[in-house]
Amino acid sequence: MLGHAHCAACRTGADGCEVVAMTDTSKPAAILIVEDDTLVASLLTDLVGEIGFTVAGTAASGAEALVLAAATQPRLALVDIGLVGSIDGVELACRLRRDHAVPAIFISGLIDPPIARRAQAARPLGLLQKPFRPSEVFNAIERALAQID
Repeated sequence: MLGHAHCAACRTGADGCEVVAMTDTSKPAAILIVEDDTLVASLLTDLVGEIGFTVAGTAASGAEALVLAAATQPRLALVDIGLVGSIDGVELACRLRRDHAVPAIFISGLIDPPIARRAQAARPLGLLQKPFRPSEVFNAIERALAQID
């Protein structure tokens, strides 16, 4: 169990987060997984659960992720930066943060410089390079949650 205090609903400005309501901190953090590769999504779903977090949902597209974020209000999202479709990973991370106050950790196999520059607009809380080890996933989530709190 994590002992992090966090806000259940907030609207962020450029400089911070205004706490509207506190949630029960005895519950593990809910993580949204957004990955269009079924095998990687399945691995992440199993791994996130095994290391003590709750999976808020798994989405294979940006549109599906936005619907899940609205319905489940996750604390954090793991987002494939190379997501295919009308909403790519960078745009999705920006929209999750702006519309749902859900920050993201990017997942990527390769990041070219133009995508890396674009990704900064999403203010990601981390980057997991594929292939990743379970300890890297755990550490990235823990670091991100510490930044949220």
